[in-house]
Amino acid sequence: MNKKELQWMINELNDKATVIRGYAQMALECDHPDWSKKYINSIIRQTDKIAALNTLIASLYLGKDEKNCDSGCKSISQNSTASHNKCH
Repeated sequence: MNKKELQWMINELNDKATVIRGYAQMALECDHPDWSKKYINSIIRQTDKIAALNTLIASLYLGKDEKNCDSGCKSISQNSTASHNKCH
């Protein structure tokens, strides 16, 4: 993995964390239960994206190649998959 790819992954994690923080603040301040649920579901989706990106980072740093890639790599988003495939 080169420096540019690592920088992209770090930026993705930071972006996701910022989105999660915003949704959490909105859920805390929201008086309407349906909107609170919507914000919480958004938090869950963003957390899933972080988990997928963490799987990608772990697979790259553990030196797994394409044929030995764990099944978690298959759950990565479209954008992350493109980056993942470049590294294999």
